[in-house]
Amino acid sequence: MTSARDPGIVPRNTRAPPPEADERNLPATPSMEWSVGGTPRMRFRRTKDVNVNGVTVKLKFCETCLRYRPPRSSHCSICNNCVQKFDHHCPWVGQCIGLRNYRYFFLFIATSTFLCISVLIFSWLNVHGEMQDNGGSIWKALRKEVYSFVLIIYTSIVVWFVGGLTVLHLYLISTNQTTYENFRYNYDKKDNPYRKSITKNFAEVFF
Repeated sequence: MTSARDPGIVPRNTRAPPPEADERNLPATPSMEWSVGGTPRMRFRRTKDVNVNGVTVKLKFCETCLRYRPPRSSHCSICNNCVQKFDHHCPWVGQCIGLRNYRYFFLFIATSTFLCISVLIFSWLNVHGEMQDNGGSIWKALRKEVYSFVLIIYTSIVVWFVGGLTVLHLYLISTNQTTYENFRYNYDKKDNPYRKSITKNFAEVFF
């Protein structure tokens, strides 16, 4: 579901000029640079301001998709699409993580963490059982439980990665941030226009 589901791709504007054509032919300024190949040169504002819950948010004009990106959207250079509520591009699933597949991504890493912990516990239980049968010698037990020993090493390493991701995204969900927003806009140190109560933040993602 994480890999195959549409992450929330914003449809491209196939018309030229873009729908915001009422802003064309404005006086040229450093913030207004856009043109369509093969047509008379037209200028559009690179950004425009909208109000989100009392906070002014800038919408950027995407020169690839030929439209203003909706709030919380960003253009993914790998997928070459604007994605709603863009979180990040995940190379492990080969897909952008956004509005429509974020909950499945979180469930993917959370269940992977649970799987690692479960395998780690049961592998140690196997080793412990062998220790009791071999007079308490852990080395004899590990030699007889080679698979369990390999799994203990593997899951001990992997659990830090998926577990760390799970903890990070629990924090991001509770504060209604995306990974992109957390690193780009640093909402921890300034007002987050999308933040609600913790209950509503989780409900927004999962329901």
